[in-house]
Amino acid sequence: MDQELKKLILLQEVDNQIFDIESLAGDLPNRVEKKESSLSDVQFQLEIINEKLDQLEKENRKIAVQIEDSRTRLDKYKEQLFLVKTNKEYDALNHEIDHLKGIVSDSEEKSITTESEIEDQQESRKTNEAEIQELVASLEIDKKNLHGALKDSKGELEKLNESRKIIANDVNKTFLSKYDLLKEKRGSGVSPLNENCCGSCFSTLPPQMLIEIKSNNMIHRCPSCSVFMYFEEQTVEE
Repeated sequence: MDQELKKLILLQEVDNQIFDIESLAGDLPNRVEKKESSLSDVQFQLEIINEKLDQLEKENRKIAVQIEDSRTRLDKYKEQLFLVKTNKEYDALNHEIDHLKGIVSDSEEKSITTESEIEDQQESRKTNEAEIQELVASLEIDKKNLHGALKDSKGELEKLNESRKIIANDVNKTFLSKYDLLKEKRGSGVSPLNENCCGSCFSTLPPQMLIEIKSNNMIHRCPSCSVFMYFEEQTVEE
């Protein structure tokens, strides 16, 4: 048997065993991965909300100081109105008073708008925090279930993964790259003949190709699905 073909067959056998063990966990690994990703996204959103809240609260405090300062000056100018001796001074003070009233009015409107935004962000924060708590609790349950599903076969899975690494390191890199792509796309990269057909896609193969595949001395890929093919009966002897 062609040695590269033999390595690919061994690799497929190990991958099949790994798949069988990991299948015991059903869709739990995928669920855990998705929830971890969702949790990361929501936590990132919460960070943005907290930064926005911090910015709004600082801005609101600044507005409050401005309002307080303007009101203090306003009260001072109002008291001075009773002390002025000329119309010019009186008009100047009234001009400053009107100006300060405008500042207070604008600042109060900004404060109302800012406080409304703060309330919205606080509500969003509560929603995110609740979602995070729910995801964390659900993720913890899935992780425990996943650990339980793989606990008994953990040692065997580690040995298989180590075997796979050894075999894969010895496979021609071009063949390995094609095999990995096929395994990812179709679930397997190597398939035995099924009579005169590809064992993966069941397409009928040309007679000459069948003869060469049955010799197991040449590496052939299915013209239809591209998987590597071999003749199963002779693999035992090799």
